[in-house]
Amino acid sequence: MITFQRIDGTPVYYWRSSRGNTTLRNWQCTQEFYDKLVLWVRDLRSLSAAYGSVTYLVSAGFYVNKPGQHGTGTAMDLDYVRWSGGQVSSPLDQHHASSTASLRKRYLAVDAVCRRRFRYALDGWYNSAHADHIHSDFGGLPVLCVKSSESDTKFVQAMCNNFRGSGLVVDGIWGTNTQNAFNGAKSALAITGDPHTSSAAWQSMLSKIATKGFANQTF
Repeated sequence: MITFQRIDGTPVYYWRSSRGNTTLRNWQCTQEFYDKLVLWVRDLRSLSAAYGSVTYLVSAGFYVNKPGQHGTGTAMDLDYVRWSGGQVSSPLDQHHASSTASLRKRYLAVDAVCRRRFRYALDGWYNSAHADHIHSDFGGLPVLCVKSSESDTKFVQAMCNNFRGSGLVVDGIWGTNTQNAFNGAKSALAITGDPHTSSAAWQSMLSKIATKGFANQTF
């Protein structure tokens, strides 16, 4: 395990006991997971560059002494992102369910960036236990869009609804309507290759989803 207070220079705060607290905290994870976090935050900076720099992040935890990926130091729970331009994305405040479309798109953009580097991302659409954070972990790499994954399917359904008005039921079942909506999104984003079998194709699609989300655009 390594101990860190920042990810590639960006401070990571803890708000669960005191919201707005900017005291640096000692977090732990494996070196391998930290290296992936660095790539993740660089993706986030690049894809949201119009917002300025990422001022700080807020997390609910990395290594936690419990079963699963947290217990092996290979997971992150993301609560909040703040940019120098004043924009925020707050899973902590359930932005996935916000009545403001731009906040939902921005949440999906952050969600997409997590999925570029981490195979499992569990978000507010996944279940109520993740309504106030986005969980990302190492399990099941490489990154792909897996039709049998409830998490992946719900993300795709929510993405198609929020960016394309697809009207899908977010139920985690990859049926005909979800497939057709996904094909439409893939075509609109000019994605070549198969995101179900090619990590490069899926990462390319996620980058374009994130870019649209941060710009509050449909496609």
